Amino acid sequence: MLKTANLSYKFDDKYIFSNLSFETTNDSVFKLVGDNGSGKSTLLKILSGIYKNYEGDLSFSEKKLVFYSGHKAGLKNNLSVRENIFFDIRLPKISYSQINSVLKKLDLIDYSDIQSAYLSEGQKRKINIACFMLSTANLYLLDEPFNNLDRKTTDLLKEIFDIKISTGAKIIFSSHDRSNEDFSLIDMNLFN
Repeated sequence: MLKTANLSYKFDDKYIFSNLSFETTNDSVFKLVGDNGSGKSTLLKILSGIYKNYEGDLSFSEKKLVFYSGHKAGLKNNLSVRENIFFDIRLPKISYSQINSVLKKLDLIDYSDIQSAYLSEGQKRKINIACFMLSTANLYLLDEPFNNLDRKTTDLLKEIFDIKISTGAKIIFSSHDRSNEDFSLIDMNLFN
């Protein structure tokens, strides 16, 4: 599905990472690990198409429908929880009943009409998880999706990973947690 060959990214004449090669043929979930500044977020932005000034090769063997979620919530503070999801351009047309169903699973239904400016960081992260749940993409690029989550939401997010994988989707996410958890690891420190 996705293949990189000798992928490198330079900022101010200094390589953040270089000669990174991997492909998502056999594995469904890749965890990017590495020190701060090792290029985890940069790689996700390259794969999503946000950054285009990279060196090396990047190819997709099929039409890609990408869902990218950065490590910041990226919400409109003046919109309610429900409105932030409803107007999310990454999602197909969805109904309020679909949104409400997901908000119930995330214990956010009581906050659905509250502006996102008044939410905790964990609650804001749950809005991104709701969008992830409702997406129909085939490639998910998630920057530190487990940050600011309680145990219950962490377990739910892992379940969502399994559901997405069962539909044939691929997931690449970044984390500071170096444990394996049956995910293929890409250690960005090895490409600095």
